[in-house]
Amino acid sequence: MKKILAFMFVLTTLFSASAFASQPDPTDFFAGKWKIVVLGTPNGDATFATNLVRKDGVLTGQLKIVGDDSLPAVEISKVEDDSEKVVIYFSTQGYDVNVELTKVDSDNLKGTLMGMFEAKGSRVKE
Repeated sequence: MKKILAFMFVLTTLFSASAFASQPDPTDFFAGKWKIVVLGTPNGDATFATNLVRKDGVLTGQLKIVGDDSLPAVEISKVEDDSEKVVIYFSTQGYDVNVELTKVDSDNLKGTLMGMFEAKGSRVKE
């Protein structure tokens, strides 16, 4: 009987440890691939394929305008993030701009580009 109880304890501990290990690190909520749509810009709605990567504790990455393969990817110059929001800074068409996005749920963000244009983000699931 003791062997069965010991076996059940070990088995339960292993399942619990694997469940905790499979959950994403909450400090890396914003790391990953995102589709960001900015609505109502002078050139119409703009969609960015965004890949945020955490290197040495800091988020960095690139933005790629969806639908125009002739344009190169844009390097993100700076990212500020905390548990609820992320601000992405980059340069495009000669202007320094930022997108501020706040969590809506585990896969969606909402915010603004330069405080003027509505922006929405959704996690790209692979």
